[in-house]
Amino acid sequence: MEILGRLLMMIVLMSAASLAGVACALLVYLILRHRKRPSFRAYLAAALYPPAVMAYLLACLILSSILSSFLGTPDLFFGDIRENLPNGYTLEALDKMPECGHIQKAGSSQFQVAWVGSVQVAGPYVLGQYDYTYFPKTADDTGRNYFLLDTRTGNLSNFATESTLAAAVSVNTHLIPTPNFQGLQTFRSHVANWLFSLLAVVPPLIAGIRLMRNLLVFLKSEQPTELV
Repeated sequence: MEILGRLLMMIVLMSAASLAGVACALLVYLILRHRKRPSFRAYLAAALYPPAVMAYLLACLILSSILSSFLGTPDLFFGDIRENLPNGYTLEALDKMPECGHIQKAGSSQFQVAWVGSVQVAGPYVLGQYDYTYFPKTADDTGRNYFLLDTRTGNLSNFATESTLAAAVSVNTHLIPTPNFQGLQTFRSHVANWLFSLLAVVPPLIAGIRLMRNLLVFLKSEQPTELV
């Protein structure tokens, strides 16, 4: 269902971009309608530019999702959560259940902490609250409302109240819901985000500037030539 939802989103976005292309082609037609020799390539370029840009951006989103776990780029297509925690741990959650995440050590297939509803980082410690929305609390979970993970040793402690959790590490708690939590930004993730932003923005911008420049040259020329 999640894949179908994303496919539907892509269809809607491409449809909107196609309508924008029709509007751009109509605008160029109105600008050039008095020319002795109309440029059909100009109409075509104007019509194709918005859907081409949208297709390019969607491809960038898919690429970002594929590389998110390797380069630290955001998973913008599926919207899944993956935030860095101290000492190689990550907070991860599915887009369809963002408030129910898990904490995992890099290189391990086992969850260190599951059903994480909110977190806070204090030095090497990760404080948090369990979420039992999708998996109701059982008798074994009595008194298991909050947790404390020492990322240096991997030791996990559970607490019944937030006050006892705060007392265990002598910090003021301000737990952040998993969907809103922003983790540690590494140098690699900064570089990856910067490169991804350039990759997503610069090529469509250059193409748009070139098309606009060619249109202006075409309008100013006494002997109009076709746009390239």
